[in-house]
Amino acid sequence: SMSAQIRLRLLPSARCLFDEPIQVKVAGLRSKQLVTLRARSTDERGVLFNSSASYRADGRGEIDLNRDPSLSGSYVGVDPMGLLRSLKANDLHKYFYKNKALEPFMVNFSVHEEEGRMLAEATNERHLMGDGVRRVPVKEGNVQGVLFTPPGIP
Repeated sequence: SMSAQIRLRLLPSARCLFDEPIQVKVAGLRSKQLVTLRARSTDERGVLFNSSASYRADGRGEIDLNRDPSLSGSYVGVDPMGLLRSLKANDLHKYFYKNKALEPFMVNFSVHEEEGRMLAEATNERHLMGDGVRRVPVKEGNVQGVLFTPPGIP
């Protein structure tokens, strides 16, 4: 299939810390092709959050969200993290429930042609804790919490 040459890449890596930006790039499209990018994530209660926006590829069949504006959808204009920032549940009153610090926030990105057929996808693992960080439960009187210690601190 032609779509085998289409790549959706998350740079510098598909795995990152929760607050780190990623660069979303698509290559292998037709020159000036109009496509929709979608992001979706499910929180720990099973509530689905999604966003989508359309973009026009450049003359080389590439899209770079650091450079290219969304033409319509969940956000409009140039915003490299626009799809993440605009993730919403179908029920607008639902907020994203995150309780398990050790489990990453998984976001699936996909690129679709106008008719809806998926051309490529990639999953972003957004980790709340860096490698080597330890999670220490703390209870002092009536205060309960969790202490996160960076690597190298005993």
